[in-house]
Amino acid sequence: MSNKQAPVAQHHTGFGLGLRTPHYSDFLSQPQPVDWLEIITDNYLVEGGKPLVVLDQIRRDYPVAMHGVAMSIGAAGGVDLDYLAQVKCLADRIEPLWVSDHLCWIGTGPTQLHDLYPLPYTDESARHVIDKIRQAQDVLQRRLVIENVSSYIDFKASSRSEWEFLSHIANEADCLLLVDVNNIHVSSVNHGFDALVFLQGLPAHRVQQIHLAGHSDLGDHLIDTHDHPVAEPVWTLYAQARRLFGPVATMIERDADIPPLPTLLDELGRARTVAAQAPAQIQVPSWAPVARVHTDVASESSLAETQTVLSNYILAPLPSHDTHPVTAHGLVRQRTGVDMARRLGIYHQAYRSRLNEVLVDTFAKTYLFMGSALFDEEAIAFAVAHPPNLRSLNRYGSNFPDHLASRYPENPELFELARLDWDLRHCFDGPDAPSLSASDAQADTAGRWLLRPAPLHPSLRLRAIQTNVVQVWRAIDADSEVPAIELLEKPASLVVWRKGLKPHFQSVDAPQALFLQRLVEGACITACCEQLPETTVIEDPRHLARWLQEWLQEDWLAAA
Repeated sequence: MSNKQAPVAQHHTGFGLGLRTPHYSDFLSQPQPVDWLEIITDNYLVEGGKPLVVLDQIRRDYPVAMHGVAMSIGAAGGVDLDYLAQVKCLADRIEPLWVSDHLCWIGTGPTQLHDLYPLPYTDESARHVIDKIRQAQDVLQRRLVIENVSSYIDFKASSRSEWEFLSHIANEADCLLLVDVNNIHVSSVNHGFDALVFLQGLPAHRVQQIHLAGHSDLGDHLIDTHDHPVAEPVWTLYAQARRLFGPVATMIERDADIPPLPTLLDELGRARTVAAQAPAQIQVPSWAPVARVHTDVASESSLAETQTVLSNYILAPLPSHDTHPVTAHGLVRQRTGVDMARRLGIYHQAYRSRLNEVLVDTFAKTYLFMGSALFDEEAIAFAVAHPPNLRSLNRYGSNFPDHLASRYPENPELFELARLDWDLRHCFDGPDAPSLSASDAQADTAGRWLLRPAPLHPSLRLRAIQTNVVQVWRAIDADSEVPAIELLEKPASLVVWRKGLKPHFQSVDAPQALFLQRLVEGACITACCEQLPETTVIEDPRHLARWLQEWLQEDWLAAA
C-alpha cells in the first residue's frame, strides 16, 4: 500500500504579516505588498466600535486568517463553548482563510493564566486533545489549524516527542498544522533536540501555515518574545521547512517593539527570497500516518493534576527558590546543567508581565500619572488578588479602579483617573447602537422619542467626581504640566460616551446631571420634566431645549 498522502492543506497562499494596531493606517491608506494578513482573533471578540469597523475595511482589500491565543484546546477542563461560539461568529463575519490556535492550555477551571503552557505528551493528553479538537471543529464548522508552542520545561510523564505527539493528534483529529519555525528553534535549544528532526517528523500534507518570528537569547535558554527580527538559525530552518512542505503560506509575527511597516516588509521580502531558493523536494508528501502514541511512562499525575499544580505555582505570590511544588510532585524532567528553578520562573514572571501590559494599555493615563514603578507594583498586586477568569483579556481590569481606591483612600484622584481610563476603553469597543439624529427627532412629529424609557445611548456613562480629574487627564494627554490635585468645592458629574468611533467625556452641571440620572434609572424625558420641580432642576425651559439640542448633536440619545 502506498504511503503517499493526498494534500489536505491549502498551498500557494503566499506571504503575509500579522495585522497590528500601529499599521492600521498603512493598510487603510494604500495597497501594501502582502498577499494576506493574520489577525489575533481575541482582539476582535468585542461588541463593536473601531476594531471591528477597521477589520471590515481591511477585509475588503486583503484575505485574512484568524489566529487565536485563548481556545485552550489542551485544558483538562475542556473547551469553552461560549468562547467557540464567539470565534465562529467572527469567522462567519469575515470569512477567513482559516482559523488557528495553539496546542496548549491557558488555565484551569475559571482561572485563566493567559500564557501558552505546554502539555505532557501522554496517551491521556492525546485522547483529550483529539476529542477537543473534534469538538471545536464541529462548532466552527471548519478544520482547525493547530500551532506548536515554545516551551521551557519538559514533563517527566511524556512518552513521545513533541513532533510525534503533534503528528498523531493532527492525523487522528483530522486537523491542520501551523508550523512555527521560531518556536521549534527555541524549544530545540531549550531541550537539546534536533530541530530538523522535528520538521521531518511532521505530516507535510497537513501543514497549512508557517510562522516566523524573533526571540530573546538569555545565554542558556531562549524565550519566544516576538520583539526581535527573525534570527539567522530560524531563516536556515525555514529554508528546510520549505523544502519539506512546499509552497506553504508564510507570515512574520511581531508583537512588541513593533517597527514601521516598511521594515517588516523588507523582512517579508527575505522570506520570499529564502522560499524561492529552497524549492520543494517533493510534490506530493510521502508521509505515513504516525502510529498511536504508546503507553505512558509511569506517571503519578493526571492531566488535570499536572495543570493544577503548575497553575498554583504560577499564581503563588512569590516563587519558591528551594523546593518547587512542580518538581516536588515529580512533574518536570530534570536535565543535567539546566537550572529548572529559572526555567519555571519564566512562566511565573510571564503571567504577571502579561497582565501588567494589559493594565498599562487600558489605564494609560493612570500609568503616566502614577509612574511606572508604583503602577507596576499595584498591577502585580492586583494580578495576584484578581486572576482573570475570562478567555479574553479585553475586559481585564474592571476592578482596578476599586483596587486603587482601597489601597489609596486618601488619593481619590487615582480612583477617578483610573475609572475615566476604564470608561473610555469600555466605550471604545462597546456595543454598536444607532444614535438618534436631530433630523429623525424632528421628523417624529408625535414626539415618541420623548416618551421612550431609558433613552440614553448604551455607551454613555454618568460619573460623580470630587477632584479636578478632567484637567489632570487632559494635561497628561497633551503632554503638558499636570495641575496640582484639588478637591472640588462641590461634587461634580462627568459624562463619558462614544460619538462615532471615538470616546469622549465632558463635565455637566448639577441640574443636567440630575436629569440625566433619572434617564439612566429608566425614566423617559417627558416623565422627568413632569417629576422634577422646575425651581430645582429647570429654572428656565430653554435650558432643557439647549440640553436636548446638545444631546442630539453629541449622540447621547439612542435611536428607537
